[in-house]
Amino acid sequence: MAGRCGRPSGRRGLIVGTVDDELIAASQELLRHGLPGTVPRELSGQHRLIPLAADIEGNVAVTVFVRRLQHGPLAGMPGIETAQFQRRDGTWAYLGGGAGGPFGDYPLPDRPLAASQHGYLRRLGSGQVCLKVTRRFPWSARYAFHAMLRASAEVHQLQADTRVLDLPFHGYAVLTWANRRGPTVYALARDGIRLASMKLSRDPPELRHRTISPR
Repeated sequence: MAGRCGRPSGRRGLIVGTVDDELIAASQELLRHGLPGTVPRELSGQHRLIPLAADIEGNVAVTVFVRRLQHGPLAGMPGIETAQFQRRDGTWAYLGGGAGGPFGDYPLPDRPLAASQHGYLRRLGSGQVCLKVTRRFPWSARYAFHAMLRASAEVHQLQADTRVLDLPFHGYAVLTWANRRGPTVYALARDGIRLASMKLSRDPPELRHRTISPR
């Protein structure tokens, strides 16, 4: 449910609060250069943040990192930290974020088969933050939304409307959008066949696990 403008809203289980400078700087670097070709599977003194996923859609963006949680009863345990941004005057301005854990898939494993995660696509959570209204956004676009997914081993890429996203070895992905109606996401096999589709929105997702002939 949407909160008041200016208050970030995350999926259940997230601790919503202020993100520190280290995470904001790492997120902005990720948005400038994209996900690296390889990432470590475990946190260390050298790798305090593991970039898990990122997405840019127009002038909104979201990043997801694995990190040892900083606050609360689970402090020190590996968890997920999410941050959302809006492009303003050529820079990415932080809007809000949240942290949750513990992260069950740690150290990072390879993608599971569809049978073991009950489908080609699994929706893990979602959130939203208030946008600062600019001329680049319609008045109706008051919020930026995001959803985190995990794709199975059979999925080669994700297609979100007209965009095609590559998947890392662990299969985690995040998508963001600035309209109330979210995109439709397709799970693509290596040969381009659509294995499943999922409609992203603020409501429970409609998920279809079947082969759909590509158009």
